[in-house]
Amino acid sequence: MSSVELPDSIGNLRSLEILDLSHSNLRWPTPVSLGNLTQLEYLDLSHNNLSGPIPWSVFNLTQVQFLDFSKNKLEGSLPSQVSGLSQLSILLFDHNFLSGRVPTWLFSLPSLVKLRLNNNKLNGNFELDKLSERSKLEQLSLSDNALSSFTNASNANYSLPNLVSLDLSSCSISEFPNFVRNLEGLTYLDLSNNRIHVLEEDMFLKLKSLKTLDLHNSPLSVSDNSNLSVVLPHLDTLWLSSCNITEFSNFLTMQESLTYLDISNNSIQGQITQKENNWKSYLQYLDLSNNFLTALKYYPWKNIRFLKLGSNLLEGPLLVPPISTTVFSISKNRLNGEIPSSICNLVDSEFGVLLDLAHNNLSGAIPKCLGLRNIFILDLQMNRFHGNIPDFCVEENHRLQTLNLNNNDFDGSLPKSLANCVDLEVLNLGNNKINDIFPHWLGNLPRLQVLALRSNYFHGQITHFENESHFSTLRILDISHNKFSGLMPTTYFTSFQGMMSLADVQMGYIGAEDTYYRVSVAVTMKGVDIELEKILTVFAAIDMSSNKFEGTIPATVGNLLSLQVLNFSHNHLTGHIPSSLGNLVALESLDLSCNELVGGIPSELTGLNFLEVLNLSENQLVGLIPQGKQFNTFLNDSYAGNIGLCGFPVSKSCGRSEPPPAIFDEEEVDSAFGLDWKFVMMGYGCGMAFGFSAGYIMMTIRKPKWLVGMVQRVGNKIPKRFKKYR
Repeated sequence: MSSVELPDSIGNLRSLEILDLSHSNLRWPTPVSLGNLTQLEYLDLSHNNLSGPIPWSVFNLTQVQFLDFSKNKLEGSLPSQVSGLSQLSILLFDHNFLSGRVPTWLFSLPSLVKLRLNNNKLNGNFELDKLSERSKLEQLSLSDNALSSFTNASNANYSLPNLVSLDLSSCSISEFPNFVRNLEGLTYLDLSNNRIHVLEEDMFLKLKSLKTLDLHNSPLSVSDNSNLSVVLPHLDTLWLSSCNITEFSNFLTMQESLTYLDISNNSIQGQITQKENNWKSYLQYLDLSNNFLTALKYYPWKNIRFLKLGSNLLEGPLLVPPISTTVFSISKNRLNGEIPSSICNLVDSEFGVLLDLAHNNLSGAIPKCLGLRNIFILDLQMNRFHGNIPDFCVEENHRLQTLNLNNNDFDGSLPKSLANCVDLEVLNLGNNKINDIFPHWLGNLPRLQVLALRSNYFHGQITHFENESHFSTLRILDISHNKFSGLMPTTYFTSFQGMMSLADVQMGYIGAEDTYYRVSVAVTMKGVDIELEKILTVFAAIDMSSNKFEGTIPATVGNLLSLQVLNFSHNHLTGHIPSSLGNLVALESLDLSCNELVGGIPSELTGLNFLEVLNLSENQLVGLIPQGKQFNTFLNDSYAGNIGLCGFPVSKSCGRSEPPPAIFDEEEVDSAFGLDWKFVMMGYGCGMAFGFSAGYIMMTIRKPKWLVGMVQRVGNKIPKRFKKYR
């Protein structure tokens, strides 16, 4: 849809009462003639591309009750005084580029109830005056601005008596605002992501109506005055994560009405004591993860539903939480012993259960009850469990979505009941001692995206059956380091619809709908073993390395256009490298090393512009190594052990005059990458998508030289192109 300019003639509609042009792709400055609409009661121009200053004429409208300019590109400051807006009840200017101070007249408007100025560039101090005492304002959001202070004398004496919701998060505030102390009717207060250092209990003496308090990500030092026992009787939600807290202060433990408490990512040490028993009555959500807790002898919270204790220093046997618990995460601790049979009391709950016991030192067999219907995420990776994997999804209404048993000592065969887990998205059984054939019967699962069987004792040929589907939704397949044999499974390569085109898949993470758990998997990517703590929905990989596969590489692999990682190394593959691999335009890592491949390297591979790692070593390849683009970045070790190869970068000459490695001038580079710099700058906004991908790659793979170099070269040419086309 093309942009539309709001015409100046709009001001001729002098009898207009309602004007809603939100989401209309409007651009250019807002016409001053809007001030002529003297009968206007409702004006909504939100979610457009309006730029320039706000026409001050709109502030003189006497009948308007609703005014929304949010989510535009408006600039400049708000006027220092206005003559209209006496009927205005809702004023929304959030998500623009407004600057300057917050004017005092906003708090003197007699009818204003809701004011949003968040996500702008407002700065300076915050002023209240005597007239604010008569304000009807109930909701105020000034978050994500640069309001440096609220502490001058004028603020201490005045208040906003009807205010119930105040958001001052991300405002660069360094001290607790004085005027907040007097907001006796306040129920919601957000001061998170600021620089408030001192938190004294007497700051909240008058805030008896407060229900939600958010102070997370602030470098707090809680001052604990033994003479003050401040209890906020209605406080049910408290965010104090990443606040430099070292102990359970009296202020924390005396809040008896809490239902939600997040004090994760702090430095709390020691053990849960009787003091925390005050939370037992109402507390349903408690996040104590990423602290330094060492002992947990009992759970005083009888109605808890979400309990997160991961990444602490907890030792000893596993203590099963109350039966009301539906999310229990205690991963990355030092627990030992077996899982108590009382864990079965959790899975008998009518609610689905998330159970994360990963990265501990737990052992023994898995209780059979964990295979029952009500577990939807079970993560037991990085422990010492052994024995057979129990049956899963054997009852009706099973909900299992993620099963991660990676890096244990499970043996035996896979339970066939897994074929009933129709909601299963992630199955990670890597690094165990499972002895079985390939589980082709999992191919019918309609949502399976990750199948990791690496480093087990799987064996035999990978066969298919006509009456089965063949993993059509799969995006990650890792069967490396097993004993599979026979020909490559050509039928499967033609069925991996999930790897053929991810262009229409929304960027996100697998399992992101569950905010309490992150799906992770270990992959060998670009020659390095990497733990992907989040898995992008657009990531696709196949690793069939270190098996006993024979025969040729099927040309149909070239249809898997979304593949970023392909590893067939350390097998017994023969024949030529199929030229169809040149179709894998998203490929970043290709490893075909340690096989028996013959013939030349297809020149089509030079078209893989994102290929960072290429390993063709230890084969029987011959002929001239292709040149150009990414092939100019590969070193000799990419081709080692192929005595028939010649040309750059190996030392062997092809016996004829061969061209040096291609060095493109600016025009050639542009042509090679298909760039027309007249349009590159026009497409600058679309570069964010590439930025996300590049950033993900750089952070995950530790700054690949080829990508950094390409970005730097392109960046260096932009000023030159400006000169050329100016």
